Amino acid sequence: MKILINVAAIFTLIILNSSCSTNQGLIKSKEGAYEIIINKSSSDNDPVISGHVYEFGTKDPVLAAFVWNDKHYDVKTQVDLKGRFRYTTKPGKYKTHASFVGFRPSLTKSFVASKGDTVYIDFYLKLDTSGFPDPVIKARKSQKK
Repeated sequence: MKILINVAAIFTLIILNSSCSTNQGLIKSKEGAYEIIINKSSSDNDPVISGHVYEFGTKDPVLAAFVWNDKHYDVKTQVDLKGRFRYTTKPGKYKTHASFVGFRPSLTKSFVASKGDTVYIDFYLKLDTSGFPDPVIKARKSQKK
């Protein structure tokens, strides 16, 4: 009897835990890609946004990249040496940006962050080679003296 109750309790917890999380999967764009997971809780705390910024294709951290929400341009956070970021925001509907010099900036689709939510976003930024012109090599005749 005890075993049945424990198995039923564990099964119920697994179902409840899986229903409290939203995973949009890997979303690709010309700027790179991102993955967003929103974990819901009954906490009364403001939403936490955290994750990583990686280089697309290598998964190397993009050191010193900036991350911010579209409604709070004045509140930017910079990733650490492992590409991690974390900040608290007010409940609301947001798009989150990630960028750094030499990479294409990335922007998530809109998502809702509610009280108690923890939003995990992993960005995969592509190198921006459009700003670098193709080299031009010109040959000149040398003048005889």
